[in-house]
Amino acid sequence: MRLSNTTCTISENIIQITENSSNSVTVNEIQEETELSLDIKISENIADSYVTVPHNHMTSTNIQAAIQELANTIRVQDSIPLNYEAGDLWYDSDDNQLKVAREIAGTLQFVPLLSGTGNSDTVSGGTFV
Repeated sequence: MRLSNTTCTISENIIQITENSSNSVTVNEIQEETELSLDIKISENIADSYVTVPHNHMTSTNIQAAIQELANTIRVQDSIPLNYEAGDLWYDSDDNQLKVAREIAGTLQFVPLLSGTGNSDTVSGGTFV
């Protein structure tokens, strides 16, 4: 069994009303954040029996399928993938660049997130900029 930790931050806008005096009231909108952390023990053999709720572009209904679906959004190859959607990641192994697919001026294209310098066989904090 493995221990899986999921952390979620929930943000919401709160209206704060303060009475300053008998003739003065201040109204402020503030953002309040709550962090929720959950540890779950997961057996590698039965990940497909843990139910998940589809969210945004993820349509899977169990953990095993969600992991596979997420893995399918990341490509490692030396040429641009043929089929991709906004948000997909591509590591261009020829140019040592991590890129994300996003829409720019009405066209879906890959935009560099990180570029590798030097020898990527010995990756350190200074290798990617």
